[in-house]
Amino acid sequence: MTSHTDAVDARDLATLAAVRGLYDRADPVPPDLAERVKFEITVAALQAEVAELVDSALLSTRHATPRHEPTPTESVTFTAASVSLMVTATSDPDRERVTVDGWVTVPGSSIEAVTAEGSRVENADANGRFVLDDLPHGPVHFVIRTRPDDPDARPVITPTVTV
Repeated sequence: MTSHTDAVDARDLATLAAVRGLYDRADPVPPDLAERVKFEITVAALQAEVAELVDSALLSTRHATPRHEPTPTESVTFTAASVSLMVTATSDPDRERVTVDGWVTVPGSSIEAVTAEGSRVENADANGRFVLDDLPHGPVHFVIRTRPDDPDARPVITPTVTV
């Protein structure tokens, strides 16, 4: 038996490799982790205004089941100092795609939906309404530009939600 003060030997390294393999299988690194980290770094670099979810309780409600699994909601509201955004997601079961209908408090704003497939941009109308259709199911965050013609204007970025 070796002491805890002895140097790490080949047997210790083999044990550590086995533990790493176990965790790689049981709890692998999420495939989108690098993208999420890049997003967080980009937000800091842009010094963008970050919108907050108005009420995280709106994202899920609980079943009356013993497991208490969340039931997703279809509408979410984000708010920031300069703008608020409300989005409602509707699934198309035949195509496995999502349509996002939204409203922003600053008419004429540019709203960009950033998904795993890339990004889509729509401009809000004079009433602040917009539609982003044919989005994939999965994580999405929105980038709102209240002055789309001004490249120096700070964008507003929402937290990522799943549609």
